[in-house]
Parts: sequence; structure tokens; C-alpha cells
Amino acid sequence: MLQDVILIKLGGSVVTHKERAMTMNKMAIDRIFKTFLSVKVPIIVVHGGGSFGHYWSVKYDMHSKPDRYPSDGIAIVHESMILLNHKLVKSMMKFRLNPYSVSPFSFISNNKPIAKKIVELASMTRDKIIPVTYGDIVYRTNHKYSILSGDELMTMLSYVLKPKKVVFAVNVDGIYRDPRTKDLINTVEEKSQIKFSSVNFDVTGGMKRKVREALKISLSGIDVHFINGFKPDRLLKILDNKITKGTVIKGKRSSKRNAR
Repeated sequence: MLQDVILIKLGGSVVTHKERAMTMNKMAIDRIFKTFLSVKVPIIVVHGGGSFGHYWSVKYDMHSKPDRYPSDGIAIVHESMILLNHKLVKSMMKFRLNPYSVSPFSFISNNKPIAKKIVELASMTRDKIIPVTYGDIVYRTNHKYSILSGDELMTMLSYVLKPKKVVFAVNVDGIYRDPRTKDLINTVEEKSQIKFSSVNFDVTGGMKRKVREALKISLSGIDVHFINGFKPDRLLKILDNKITKGTVIKGKRSSKRNAR
């Protein structure tokens, strides 16, 4: 069932200074949350790890593949994400945005999403609450753990909720044909338009993971937008169905409807 919500991913490279361990980007955060005050539709927020969880996952060589990682590393990565989430939620409360922190571990079980719990996130938005969840290291099975990235969460939530729009706020203007020339792709109709060898990659996937997850989401008929998180006014334009700088990966079903 299509949910009347917007799903927004705040990239770790936007909400933190990724080059400095455990450092928030307060200026960017305040601009984003001030912009949220003008959003008139229900939203669910997912955020990445940036210089918090990402920093420690690199240090302990943790990945999305389930494995028996060091116990101290598991604890540190998890705690760093709780800390980042707490700081972001406190910033949202400063703007009276009514956030509600939700651990991703609360809606997955045995490697699968718990649809009922995910649908409850959408229900919460009708109470003028903004659910806020995040990438984290989570228990899988047989004493193995893995990184569940915020990008993977976006796909998981999208498959269940079928949101009206999905937005990735990243640290660049969108998806580039060639990052060296900043040649921006405005609209993606087919996967072949994207040359993955030129897309950045890191331990949690970087832009490469975001694009791959976005392509999966688009197969559900949902348009997926990439915008510059440092220019949050572009988010408002997308929500108002106005043209703005960025990249949109067109939902397959919506493309067919538009062609009729």
C-alpha cells in the first residue's frame, strides 16, 4: 500500500565532518532542520554514520558481510551511532520538530524486515512525529554481525512503505557521468546511463551503494532523488514538485504511466 510519506536519507558526509573523527557538521545540520520547518508532508528520516560509525567500522574492518567481528568493535561502532543519533535528535528538538529515535534493530529479525513495525513508522507521522533511524551494526544469525547501512535501510523501508518520494541528501549535486568534470546526470531512465566504475566507493558503499540501492527502489515505481544536502532549499523544491538541480532516478512504473 502506498504510504503518504517522504523518505529522506541524510548522508553521513553531510551531517558530520567525515575527515575528522566524531565531529558534527553543526552548520549543515541546522540549515537542514530549519528547512524541515517548512515541510508540510509526513517524513521519515534515515541518517548515515559519517565520522562516527563509519570511522570506527573502518578502524575495526567491519563490513556489510555478516561475520564474527571483535566484540569491542561491535560495541564501539554501535555506541558511536547511538551518540550521533542522539545529537541529531537533540538538534531537531531545538527546532521543535518532534523527532523519535528508532533503532534499526527493532524492525529486523533473522535478516528480514518486520513489515508491521516498519508500517508503524508511517503511522507515527500522523501524530506529527518524525521517526529517525540510522545505519548501525546489527546482530544477524549464528553470533554474526554486520553493518546495516542507512542506504540499505532506505531500500528496506521503501519496499514496505512505498513512499511518495525518496530523497538522498548527499555532499555533491547528484550523480555525475564523470566526477572529474562534474557532468551531472539530471534524469536516469535506465541503469546503463550510470558508469559504476566512476562512482565513489567506501566501506559502507559510498555513492556506489547509494546508487545501487536507489536503482532497486526505482523498480518499485518510486522516483528517487539525489540532491546536495548542503543546499536544503532544493529539498523543498522537490517536495513541491518543482525543478531543481540534482539527479532523479525515475521509478519504472511511474515512467510507464507518464508515457501513456
